[in-house]
Amino acid sequence: MVRKIHVDAGKSTRDLIDAKKLIDMLPLKAGDTFLDAGCGDGFISLEAASAVGDEGMVIAVDIYPESVEKLRSRIGRRSNIVPLVADITHRLPVSDGVVDVYFMANVFHGIVVNGEVEPLMSEVKRLLSGTGRLVVVDFKKVAGTPGPHMDLRLSEDEVIEILEDHGFTVDSVEDAGPYHYLIIATPGH
Repeated sequence: MVRKIHVDAGKSTRDLIDAKKLIDMLPLKAGDTFLDAGCGDGFISLEAASAVGDEGMVIAVDIYPESVEKLRSRIGRRSNIVPLVADITHRLPVSDGVVDVYFMANVFHGIVVNGEVEPLMSEVKRLLSGTGRLVVVDFKKVAGTPGPHMDLRLSEDEVIEILEDHGFTVDSVEDAGPYHYLIIATPGH
């Protein structure tokens, strides 16, 4: 099988996103399990680990071993981050119904371009707890701003339509800084 790789995959957006502000916008609390899908070097995972505390867990998943290695080197003494090299469009080695926040930043547009929405949505639904939320952060569809080519970007309305077509209810759409929006959705059960 030939693996489809998104043209911008593996690039860090650390300089474009305020991780602390983003985590503060989420329905995330101490003790929660946070899954960072496409975690890259883990700068958002590290912030989430502080938010969920020692009684919580961060599962940081990326398809690129180099990215996960960068995160591993930065974890330090934290015991609440589990780095994982895996493809989020396939079944992850994570139990059903344990994730409180399934988070993906600058990943969803690549999933759509590669035609992998179905397997991703199926896996998200499997992993989310009964009160779990899917959070999609992606680049605004605004010309002249950093991010992928305009043809690859999805507007907030396009993401909402895709999520609703896959049985999710959109709870909120928020501005997440100069280049990003944040969408929080709940799966239908």
